[in-house]
Amino acid sequence: MSQPTRNEFLKAAAAGAGLAALGVASSASAAADPRRGYVIAITHGPSDPTRVMLALFTATRLPAGDNHVWFAIDGGQLCKKGEADKVTSPLFTKQGNAAKLLSQVRDKGAAIHI
Repeated sequence: MSQPTRNEFLKAAAAGAGLAALGVASSASAAADPRRGYVIAITHGPSDPTRVMLALFTATRLPAGDNHVWFAIDGGQLCKKGEADKVTSPLFTKQGNAAKLLSQVRDKGAAIHI
């Protein structure tokens, strides 16, 4: 079995197929899949608000497509009711808080996962 290219690997990972799909993925199947999008993983929580805000700000600027925002590890804390309202950063004062940016991400159609 040949090694997948970097592009094939990233497409498989973004599609949620993970490493299991790499064994059956081929160049033809990757080229036939018209979906394009990005995955933003938020692994930091309220104790590192600048990283949270940077990830959410980036997610608000993604082009239209099959975009996903994943909250994992400490990032999952932001999904508790009211927690995202408390997260602000001095580097992102114009953007408000994490709840406001998360609302913008949802409005752009990105899928949110915990």
